[in-house]
Amino acid sequence: MKFFKKISATFLMLFFSTNLFAAQSQIAQVNGMMCIKCQKMVTKALQSASPDAKVTVSWPEGVAISAFGDKSNLTDEDYKNAILGTGFEVMKVVSVDKIISDAEEARQLVD
Repeated sequence: MKFFKKISATFLMLFFSTNLFAAQSQIAQVNGMMCIKCQKMVTKALQSASPDAKVTVSWPEGVAISAFGDKSNLTDEDYKNAILGTGFEVMKVVSVDKIISDAEEARQLVD
């Protein structure tokens, strides 16, 4: 019985630690978005670049977020270029090893 408990505990630790650290978010500080139409343009560009990501763009906070259950398929430079293609200026791109969905939290990470 002790052996089974040790194996179960080890398996659970490996399973949860792997899943906890697999998530990643890319966040960009975007200048020039003035309205919901701007926000939709950036959202569409990021969804096209990373169809598996959950994309959140907020024009009031000036941020774009792509959250991945695993790792991003884009480098930070590719992420920046996807946004630049919409005509907006990208001040900074950061990648973090967790899921970010809140625009205010994202803004703090790029400030």
